[in-house]
Amino acid sequence: MQRLTKNELHDLKSLHHKKGREEQGRYLIEGKKIVEEALNSALAEIDCLLHTASFDTSIIPDTINSFHVSPTEMQRISTLKSPQEVVAVCKIPHSNPPNGKRILCLDGIQDPGNLGSIIRIADWFGIPEVLLSKGSVDCYNPKTVQASMGSIFRTAIHYTDLEVFLKHTHLTVFGAVLEGKSIQDLDWQQEGILVIGSESTGISSSIIPLIRERITIPRFGNAESLNAAIACGILCAKWSGI
Repeated sequence: MQRLTKNELHDLKSLHHKKGREEQGRYLIEGKKIVEEALNSALAEIDCLLHTASFDTSIIPDTINSFHVSPTEMQRISTLKSPQEVVAVCKIPHSNPPNGKRILCLDGIQDPGNLGSIIRIADWFGIPEVLLSKGSVDCYNPKTVQASMGSIFRTAIHYTDLEVFLKHTHLTVFGAVLEGKSIQDLDWQQEGILVIGSESTGISSSIIPLIRERITIPRFGNAESLNAAIACGILCAKWSGI
């Protein structure tokens, strides 16, 4: 049974941070359920598995490198307050330019939990691609990965210069704003791009002129705004014809 060296343990610890993930081209996933999701996904490339003595290793394919770690080592590797019994290290996939007909664009999303929830929403409503502006939070942040509940393995995620991309697209660009056409009155097209802005400032001023259809969720109460993930869920449900 393989054990980790000090250098390997150090490298794993550095995956808690964006710089370490970028340098190694790897990220962490934690817990049996999400690890099983990764094992069953064609989009997830597992580099290795780390587990404590209590973990049932029968689910680990022979083709995947695995290491037995002590509870103390797992405490160092894990990003959670209560570490799970298994952690997988996945390779960050190569990001290709989006080429689909239905794309969710996120402009400046900063909260990792929100991003994970949005990826999960896209997966739920069958939106295959999520495009993020370069200023958005890292989708391989541990909090994002956990919040996605495995949807990160079924969704193609790209980072790009959003302004350049939208200038050259032939698809209709919808944008969620406070002042726009009600989603109840909009003639939704199944093909298109839906842009959702950051939690605090909304869609960037450079992106607003590129939006063809400015849309809004009708407000009946006094709340100032909606959480980005909640707004995304409502919009994607409407986009899907619900």
